[in-house]
Amino acid sequence: YPIANGSLASLRYVYGNYFMARKAATLQRIEFMNRVSVGYNTKIYTGGDLSLYPNINHMGTVDYYTDMYKVFKLSKINMNVTLPSICSGIPLRVIDIMGAGGFVLTDYREDFDGLFEAGTDYVYYTSIDDAINKIDYYLKNEDERCMIARNGQKKVEENCTYIISIQKMLEIIAADKEVV
Repeated sequence: YPIANGSLASLRYVYGNYFMARKAATLQRIEFMNRVSVGYNTKIYTGGDLSLYPNINHMGTVDYYTDMYKVFKLSKINMNVTLPSICSGIPLRVIDIMGAGGFVLTDYREDFDGLFEAGTDYVYYTSIDDAINKIDYYLKNEDERCMIARNGQKKVEENCTYIISIQKMLEIIAADKEVV
C-alpha cells in the first residue's frame, strides 16, 4: 500500500486503522448480525457478499441520496456498529438515521452525551446481549420507540444542520484565535 510522500501516517498506522480496523468491524458485524437475526426479522441493504449471513433478508442496494432515508424512517430499529478505529465523534450514519426520523440503536460513544440524551433521543448498547435485550424491549414498546425516534429527529433538526455546524466551527476558530 503506497503512502504519499510527506504523509505523517506510517505504514503501521495505515494498516492498523484502515485495514485491521475494517476487518475487526467486519467480524464484529457478522457475529452481531447473525446473533440478532436468529430471533428477529433482520434485513440488510448492501451489494456485498451475504454468504456469512444465513438468516438475514438481503434487500440489495439502496441509493443513499434518494431512498436510504425511507429505509431509516420505516425500519423499526436501525443498527449502528461503529468502526473500532473511530475513537471519537458521532457517526454520520447515526445523524442520518435520526434526521430521517428513524430509531437508532448504536454502540456507545461519549460524544453523544454533549448533544443527545441516551434513552430519550437514541439508545445505545454495551454488548451484543445488551443489544438483543434492547431490540426485544423496543419491538414490544412501539410508543416509546417512536417517541425516541421523534425526539432524536427534533434534536438533529435543531442542532445538526449545515448552517448550525458551520457556525459552531467558526465560533471554535474565533475562540482559538483569541487565545493565541
